[in-house]
Amino acid sequence: MSIRLETIQVGPLGENVYLVQSDDTAFLVDPGDEAERILDLLYTSGICPQFIVLTHGHLDHSSGLPKLLKQWKGRLPRIAIHSLDAPYLGTAGEATNRRLFEGLNALSYFRYAWKALPEPDILLNEGDAIPATNFSVLHTPGHSAGSICLYSPRDSVLISGDTLFRDGIGRTDGVDSDYRALRESLRKLSKLPPETRVYPGHGEATTIGEELGA
Repeated sequence: MSIRLETIQVGPLGENVYLVQSDDTAFLVDPGDEAERILDLLYTSGICPQFIVLTHGHLDHSSGLPKLLKQWKGRLPRIAIHSLDAPYLGTAGEATNRRLFEGLNALSYFRYAWKALPEPDILLNEGDAIPATNFSVLHTPGHSAGSICLYSPRDSVLISGDTLFRDGIGRTDGVDSDYRALRESLRKLSKLPPETRVYPGHGEATTIGEELGA
């Protein structure tokens, strides 16, 4: 069975939430807002994800977590994030996010979103596998220090977070952004097969060839 991938856009920044189902498991990517809509997606699909994976820690990709977990039916999923972005969750999460979005003059987008974020259960690093799936972690710093992409070579799919978009790349004016690191991350992604489908954190899907081809 190949993967099934469903998408909804949530929040004031139009963030993409992905529900990914493979042979033996399912996982949710970046529940950025509108927990009720995410839960409706899960109930309609009849799927209870075992994991929630964050491509990075910024609040527009995680602010749906508190309400989502509070209303979750069944065994709670394990939350995974790269170790370098772990400070965006848990006890340090609010202060870390406030510092970021204050620096970007974007606090007003999240005036209703300041709730305690959960601690991560899994700290990811380069090459780690998402259990019972074909996806592994590509560490792609730049937009944030702990930004990741999720790559399945068998399915020719890359979930790129805010590293790569259709007709664009992640912004690097945040407190833990690094333009040079982002350029290196894009060079890394450019080595993937050009037909690889790219599912970004915002906007429409694309391919590696369309965005990073010669």
